[in-house]
Amino acid sequence: MYFLGTDYIVSSILWLLAIFAFVFTFRKQIKKLLYPQITLDPFISKLKTYTEKTYPDFKFDYTIIETSKSENNPELRKYMIADDMIDQFKRIQIDRSRYPKSTPKELQWSSYVFNCEPHRDKLPKDWMQRKNALFLREHRKCFRCSTYIDITTLHPKMIRSLKDGGKYYLENLIPLCGDCDKLLSDNPKKSSFLNIKDTIYQIVQNS
Repeated sequence: MYFLGTDYIVSSILWLLAIFAFVFTFRKQIKKLLYPQITLDPFISKLKTYTEKTYPDFKFDYTIIETSKSENNPELRKYMIADDMIDQFKRIQIDRSRYPKSTPKELQWSSYVFNCEPHRDKLPKDWMQRKNALFLREHRKCFRCSTYIDITTLHPKMIRSLKDGGKYYLENLIPLCGDCDKLLSDNPKKSSFLNIKDTIYQIVQNS
């Protein structure tokens, strides 16, 4: 059986100590070589443009941009910032003080009051008129996140559900975008598939 000599073992230990001392001494320079200083300004600019334009009434907190500076890997840092924006969106709370107290006369029609009463859990016959009234009342914005929505993608949500005695009065309805509708649904799995997540991740990958 072959055994390593004492001299070989000692020399190997000395070499390892020398390598360790070198890495420790020049660790900052090595980090710069591994993670070159790449500015995130283009990414941050695109991200802010998207969030501020898409959600005009919600003020995102960009503190993460400063607190993430200790992360040397620029790609990982971008995902840290992106995930923070997405988490902030998920935590948006509906301003209950903005719930409508009444329905303006100009948004009502002849069968409006009659069709407010639920009938066997079926949607009112004038459901599209109600969606359009919500669309106009909230100035084409999602009630929760303030993003602009299209009448075809508007998701009406009842403030007080049918099972709790809610009816189809407009003051009991708020318009939501697709993402907010998923987040406020009874199915938590839906919150994994958000448009804001896809869009922000695309900004990360293209910046």
